[in-house]
Amino acid sequence: MLLVRASVVSPSQTFPSTGQESKKSSETVRVGVLGASGYTGSEIVRLLANHPNFKITLMTADRKAGQSLGSVFPHLITQELPKMIAVKDANFSEVDAVFCCLPHGTTQEIIKGLPRGIKIVDLSADFRLRNIDEYEEWYGQPHRAPELQKEAVYGLTEILRDDIRNARLVANPGCYPTSIQLPLVPLLKERLIEVRNIIIDAKSGVSGAGRGAKEANLYTEIAEGIHSYGITKHRHVPEIEQGLNDVSSSKVVVSFTPHLMPMSRGMQSTIYVEMASGVTTEDLYQCLSSYYENEEFVVLLEKGAIPHTRNVRGSNYCFMNVFDDRITGRAIIVSVIDNLVKGASGQALQNLNLMMGYPEGTGLRYQPLFP
Repeated sequence: MLLVRASVVSPSQTFPSTGQESKKSSETVRVGVLGASGYTGSEIVRLLANHPNFKITLMTADRKAGQSLGSVFPHLITQELPKMIAVKDANFSEVDAVFCCLPHGTTQEIIKGLPRGIKIVDLSADFRLRNIDEYEEWYGQPHRAPELQKEAVYGLTEILRDDIRNARLVANPGCYPTSIQLPLVPLLKERLIEVRNIIIDAKSGVSGAGRGAKEANLYTEIAEGIHSYGITKHRHVPEIEQGLNDVSSSKVVVSFTPHLMPMSRGMQSTIYVEMASGVTTEDLYQCLSSYYENEEFVVLLEKGAIPHTRNVRGSNYCFMNVFDDRITGRAIIVSVIDNLVKGASGQALQNLNLMMGYPEGTGLRYQPLFP
């Protein structure tokens, strides 16, 4: 499979600068992981194992308090880590930054109580929607930190890195919104596609549903089939539309249907769009090529190459491509990510690197795992 550009780091490649690369490599940032016993928390730990400057000094997991992470996730048993404790027992004076990997609806109160000097990347949905009334409508409870919401910055790294760099609190995007906004934002920004009739068929590995025991996620419920869910009412809809509306000339309403697939990780969004008058798929391709040509983690494939989830597994990459539709005037975009990495913990680390003044790819240059 050929790529438009190489996706590995070489001496001749240049990637976006943080503007603060003079930071001493010997500096250590003390990091807390809140909710370390979930999938996104454990993935943060895996990624930080290769980070030269971030050291985990605090981990919380209320139901696993007192246990080691290796006893919960044996694949991480070789890591030297503090024992997990309850959030109420955490000493936040011992950390410079936290990854908040707690469930939706539990994060606002906790983050509100953190010291102002701590940098925060929140992987829940609690600060993604700027409109707190919209948050209440889609998440079924009032926003508990409306003043804090005003300072939260949405963390779609390749699109908003200048805002992220100067933020104290970053709302890390959801997995579906990441895979969808990365290809659509540049095209809407350049008015190459219409805001109407955007249809998104998205598929995720089961880890996207979290680690909690749920009947719908049992092996016999998921295996050997495709499980559609959240039709017309998935909570990522307002997040997707918020990001697209930010760059479009008029209101965007999308048709979005997610599906769980019988695989542990991976995500594919197949997006059907109507092109603006006189625009061709070649124009869409060239727009994405220009927009992402210097990006390390967003890769536009060679024309005709189909992105596959297996080719980004375990990595922070997003692979995408554009195809002609059989219907005149329409195009098909395919975007794939690992839902736990670029769709969650990898992008969170990318954001904290920016916030702390380190090159944003630090600790993230794992190549995809295949087979």
